[in-house]
Amino acid sequence: MGLEAIDVIDRKIIDQLRVDGRRSLSEIGRYVGLSEASVRTRYKRLLALGVVQVVGMPNSLRLGQSEVHVFLQVRGAELETVAATLSAFDEVKFVAACVGRYDLSVDVRCATAADMATFLSQTLRRVPGVQRVEVETVLEVVKDEYVWAGFRDPVRRGTRPHPSTGQVG
Repeated sequence: MGLEAIDVIDRKIIDQLRVDGRRSLSEIGRYVGLSEASVRTRYKRLLALGVVQVVGMPNSLRLGQSEVHVFLQVRGAELETVAATLSAFDEVKFVAACVGRYDLSVDVRCATAADMATFLSQTLRRVPGVQRVEVETVLEVVKDEYVWAGFRDPVRRGTRPHPSTGQVG
């Protein structure tokens, strides 16, 4: 079963998890109009397909860690090879291919500023194919949200919609 099998109910389950990844499956079931068992089956399928992942996201700045966004130009090596090499480093939390001035966008988190300096000046620059590096330091997280207003249906609804009218009541 592929991604084309993701239906409106699956999307509502995903929206509920965006609001609160710890929300119970029975509570999600009440919202989408399914039993807890049916939601669990769908949830497991979404996990298996790689459509969702539910994780705890630390606030690295509040933990005293150093975090930067790194933009890289890659030359003389396959982009996929450089991305895979970077992905293998524990300090690297996110790697994405880009279109534009840079080829890769990478998020790096280290325990201390000294560790970050070592990673950027020694480890990263030694990766074959990395030609240019631009670093943006995260000073303060102003917004870090995974629920998009207006993305789909409102995510907070007390009861499920009536099957024939779609009205809540």
